[in-house]
Amino acid sequence: MGKKTARANHSFMLGSFILIILLFLTVFLFLMWAFKAFQKQEEEQTRNDRYEILIDSSSLGVPLKIYVSDGIDDSLIFSGTPSAEMTLSVGRFAEESTLLAVDEESDQVSVIPLPKESARITLHRSGSEFTVE
Repeated sequence: MGKKTARANHSFMLGSFILIILLFLTVFLFLMWAFKAFQKQEEEQTRNDRYEILIDSSSLGVPLKIYVSDGIDDSLIFSGTPSAEMTLSVGRFAEESTLLAVDEESDQVSVIPLPKESARITLHRSGSEFTVE
């Protein structure tokens, strides 16, 4: 093997080594960026906001269901006939949540948008609809 061939092989190996290092560096930087974005997304999903939902005396003796909805999924938080005023505590699990109050006698659904911060919400029944006081 001549000196020219050895020098060419040496240059090829050095170039390949540099490309491999750049490839690993690019993959490492991409993974770091992806994990940071994933961490931020997890932080946004964990919320400490809580809602206090008070069912007042206008709903006593009326069968009802109360759901919290994020637009995709509905979570049942109460089903039954309240015999006394009661308070339900619910954590916020979506950016925009709504409260669905269903009068089981008339199947009337009342949609109540929930505020972005923690709040105390009083449900008042007027007729077959629910309103917030």
